Amino acid sequence: MQKLADYYTELQSRLPPQGPGFSAAVLRKDETIFELHHGMASLELKLPLSGDSAYYLASESKQFTAACVLSLVRDGLLGLDSDVCPYLPELSRFEQAFPLRSLLNHTSGIPDYFQYLHCQLGRHEADYFNNATILALIACMDTLACPTATEHRYSNSNYILLAALVERVSGTPLSRYAREKLFEPLGLHGIRFDDDRFAVIDNRVFSYEADAARPYGYKQYLGNANTVGDGGIYASTRALLQWEREWHRQWTMDASLTHAMLAPSPLRDGQLPDYRFGLEIAHMDGQEVVFHGGCLWGFNTLILRLPRMGVSIIHLANCEAAGPNMEQILAAALA
Repeated sequence: MQKLADYYTELQSRLPPQGPGFSAAVLRKDETIFELHHGMASLELKLPLSGDSAYYLASESKQFTAACVLSLVRDGLLGLDSDVCPYLPELSRFEQAFPLRSLLNHTSGIPDYFQYLHCQLGRHEADYFNNATILALIACMDTLACPTATEHRYSNSNYILLAALVERVSGTPLSRYAREKLFEPLGLHGIRFDDDRFAVIDNRVFSYEADAARPYGYKQYLGNANTVGDGGIYASTRALLQWEREWHRQWTMDASLTHAMLAPSPLRDGQLPDYRFGLEIAHMDGQEVVFHGGCLWGFNTLILRLPRMGVSIIHLANCEAAGPNMEQILAAALA
């Protein structure tokens, strides 16, 4: 893994120590073999990044939403091929059924809500929105981007709907359900869904964009949403390393939740999309690669796994310049 360490020390050399930066950690066979934190979690407070720094994970959060949904499936409360419309009246204008797995795998054809937010008259980019806002927007949709189960089309709307589904089936908001079913049983306290605009989050990391015209050369991103399901997780590398240890433990067990999340779901024509239950699958040099990334408001995240090697790579950044280059990271890990 020396080339991977070289990748991160080279990235470190390009970033000023008093600016925003990144946290990186590599797990191999249950042992943390590399960890590096460079830059500031808060430029205002001169607070350096550390293993406890809680980054916003953006779409990286989807795998945790999918794990919650599959937990309900395992409890017999939902079926992967069952129509979700009885729980989600917001979909009534489409006048068709949507199997649960089509939302989980982005094959529903339901359009991404971001394109609708951007075209609303009188709306400004910085206007606040949450799950209730987006559910109301989805309820106005009546045309699919493609027929259900014919294509993979990534849509954040699917995971907003899944968050509502978890709450309506379990009677518990997604944030609490994830805490009680996923995180607390593992003793994970440095990871959570944030569905409260006014919440105080321990060790919260702030994100920045380079701006030479401003004092200190940066401007701070001000997030304008508290959606959960499609995003919403704040987590530290310390917590994610513990999550990854459990992920690899379950990978050795055929009946585990991890394996359920890696199961393929064929399209109508028999093709197998690489996206599976909040995760993406690829192959390189004979190795299966399981990953997902996230990018929003200056946060750039990646969790990449090489299951046969027992390796996980975690890269969390709070500015674009410190974001992960997956192609280079993977090549270094396999060198």
